[in-house]
Amino acid sequence: MTITIQKRISLLICLFALILQSCGHGGGGGGGSSVTPPTMTAVSPGTGTVGTTVTITGTNFKQSGAGADPTVTFTPAAGGTGVGATVKTFSATSMDATVPAVTATDATKYNITVTNSDGGAATLANAFTMAAPTVTDINGGLSGSGTVGSLFIIDGNNFGDLSAAPASGYSVDFRDSGTSAVVATASVDFVAGNWANIFIEGTVPNTLTASTTYKVTVTTPSGTSAASNFLILGSVSFSPSTILWTATSSLPAAQQGFPSVIVPIGTSSYIYALGGNTSTGTAADKTLNVDTVDFNVMDNATGALVNASWASTTSLPDKRGFAAAVSANSFNSLVSGNGNLYVLGGLDGTGVATSTVYYASLNSDGTIPASGTGAWTTTTALPQALFAESAVIFHGRIYVAGGNDSTGAPVATVYSAKLNSDGTLGNWDTGLPALPEARAYHQLVTFAGYLYVLGGDNAAADPITKMAGASQSTIYYNQVNIRNGALVNTPWTTNGSGLIKNVEKHTAVVAGSYILVSGGLYGGDTSGSTEESYASINTDGSVASFGGATGSHTISGSAGGYNFFNHSATYFVDVSGNPHVLILGGEDTNDGSLHLGVWYQH
Repeated sequence: MTITIQKRISLLICLFALILQSCGHGGGGGGGSSVTPPTMTAVSPGTGTVGTTVTITGTNFKQSGAGADPTVTFTPAAGGTGVGATVKTFSATSMDATVPAVTATDATKYNITVTNSDGGAATLANAFTMAAPTVTDINGGLSGSGTVGSLFIIDGNNFGDLSAAPASGYSVDFRDSGTSAVVATASVDFVAGNWANIFIEGTVPNTLTASTTYKVTVTTPSGTSAASNFLILGSVSFSPSTILWTATSSLPAAQQGFPSVIVPIGTSSYIYALGGNTSTGTAADKTLNVDTVDFNVMDNATGALVNASWASTTSLPDKRGFAAAVSANSFNSLVSGNGNLYVLGGLDGTGVATSTVYYASLNSDGTIPASGTGAWTTTTALPQALFAESAVIFHGRIYVAGGNDSTGAPVATVYSAKLNSDGTLGNWDTGLPALPEARAYHQLVTFAGYLYVLGGDNAAADPITKMAGASQSTIYYNQVNIRNGALVNTPWTTNGSGLIKNVEKHTAVVAGSYILVSGGLYGGDTSGSTEESYASINTDGSVASFGGATGSHTISGSAGGYNFFNHSATYFVDVSGNPHVLILGGEDTNDGSLHLGVWYQH
């Protein structure tokens, strides 16, 4: 049979292909062992220092048959010897590796190479840049403050991730504000994971001086951060059984159901009364709410009010009664300037519960702009309409607990929202552990990283009535995870001892290491024998047993005094470090009349 030239060529091509395949050069099912190299798509974070944990993402990362991880090498982009990194976690598409002890000069760039055990390798050029540490806040504020021995947390970047005490090169230093010389270095529990790339948790050195501002810096092998201010607060002693109460400048009008806050601006401290209700207990009317904002100046030496008359500033956009309020400034948030006021929820002018959150910036003279930048405006609303709720600010977040919903029924919900640097609120976290039982007309306070809910009512009750309802004496507390704002315990811890009596529509203020509970309704409309009660806070976060103050150590036992509920209270520390609690307004427990008095403790 004759074979044409075309067929001969075809046979030769097929034979050649079979030879190539048998030698391992083919694309499919032969006996070869081809090497498929890995690919690298990203490295995060892209900046840091020695010890920072980076995540390398890509494809085809392979371990050896013995389970050995691929090698990860950091090589200076400008040329030089590569240094191997430790791989902490492995998958085919992602690995965590620790930046090795390379030259950590600020702004030095490194190429990162991943090499599989079969020899396949990939390099990502300029994948990592050494950077000096940056501090964004201390304890949630642009400036920090605390007593010696207290806990603080620094948020920022490029700190490194350390699981053991380093030999050298890492420190949080408190420096003299004039010379920048290091005065003391904070202790950090490295083993507990308190030195991470984006935060450092430490203890204020015991050798620092009270009422002194230091400069705090973070140092790593990559450099030293810019300095941030840190004020050392004096440890104050507070004993309500020895204090006296004195009347100071009265409010412009008698009212109840309003929050008050104190804000430091420059060398002065301003006190604000925000909204309120002007109804009386004998003719309760939830619609008689006001939009007024009044303020005065604190006497830095005594805790009294400087001006005989309060001044008015820009009113709230709408009437509000039984709302909550907090103040934010550079010591408790990222809010700069003179600080902001926040008013949350409350009853409007028709007596309806709202979810609105108003905020405004303060001028240097304590006033609020009437229009434009800094004037009252809204930010992220509460997840539900609330009134008679309670709110605090801690580590750059606002926490809201309990209150009555739009039907007037108490709730057990707890929310938090982060304060942005522009004054707005982020989304409210609705996943926090709820209180063990619904509460309204209670008090929420914070101290040393804990939240406390004291007393209140667990059944629907009119906000203005002067008769106690389903009052409670229980105290709940929970620890805040200062790294992410979450609450540590589910459920909340119930304190071993409660308040002296079941009480609602009272106030609670943390002064020094004590909680002072004032006024409220307990057991009837003529009560008043337990107007002031107080307890110390233990180091484990629990609250000791409450004791009471009587006679001349109470407002009702002082000249011109009275029994009160639905009042407001706030706390001030004078220049000598002495604490002062102020009680403002409220309704009389005996006849339901309103008061405009303001009293300060000294």
